[in-house]
Amino acid sequence: MTEHLDMAILSAYLDNELDTAAQRHADAHLAGCPQCRATLAELDGLGQGLRALASPELPAELQARLQRPFAPPVRSGWARHWAQGIGAAASILLGLLLGYALPGQPPGSSPRHDLLAVLGSTPPGALCARPEFCYLKVNLK
Repeated sequence: MTEHLDMAILSAYLDNELDTAAQRHADAHLAGCPQCRATLAELDGLGQGLRALASPELPAELQARLQRPFAPPVRSGWARHWAQGIGAAASILLGLLLGYALPGQPPGSSPRHDLLAVLGSTPPGALCARPEFCYLKVNLK
């Protein structure tokens, strides 16, 4: 064994986060490397020491103050329905305004029906950008 295991692999080994191939490789290396075993034991002791530290409880007032900005707003039934109604009315108004603002057909021109030929001598479901593309052109000489 020439190369020692790095700290990331040893930490993942302690947390059982290695895949099976890496786990087998680490097990084999740790069986023959006292330096890596000592580093692993040191990491394990550090983790146990951190877990043994007491985590102080937050005072109830501070905990409530920290959670207040993330709490959903409290609305009564009429306020919620009023906001939904205003949103729906605004959406309809925006749609009408956009529809009115979009350019339509120039005055005096008829709509082009030849943009999309669906029916004709083409197989069912065939769509053509222009009618002349829908017909098979054969040059017989």
